[in-house]
Amino acid sequence: MSYYEVIFLGLVCMGAPWLARLAGYEITRKPFDLVGVAGMFFLLASAFGLGIDMVDALKGIGTSFETVSFIIGWVALAAGALWATVEIARGPVHILTRGKA
Repeated sequence: MSYYEVIFLGLVCMGAPWLARLAGYEITRKPFDLVGVAGMFFLLASAFGLGIDMVDALKGIGTSFETVSFIIGWVALAAGALWATVEIARGPVHILTRGKA
C-alpha cells in the first residue's frame, strides 16, 4: 500500500463523523469518533513512513512506530465500524420504513 492510499484512508476516516452527522444518523457519537481516531493513526503511520528516509539513525524506531500506528489504526477502524453497525441495527426504525400500510 502506498503512502497516498494511507493518507487518503486517514482523511476519509477523519471525515466519517462529520459525514454521519451530515447524513442525519441519530446514534451516539462514540463509534464514529473511534473511526476518526483511526484516521489519525493512519495519518501518523504515513508520517512515520515518510519520515524514515529523513534520518537514517532513526530508521528502526520509525519503522516500528509506523507498524504500531498502522495496527492501532486498523483495530480502531474495525472496532468503530462494528460498533456503529450494531448501534444502527439496534436503533429505532428508519422513518422510510414506518409507512402506513
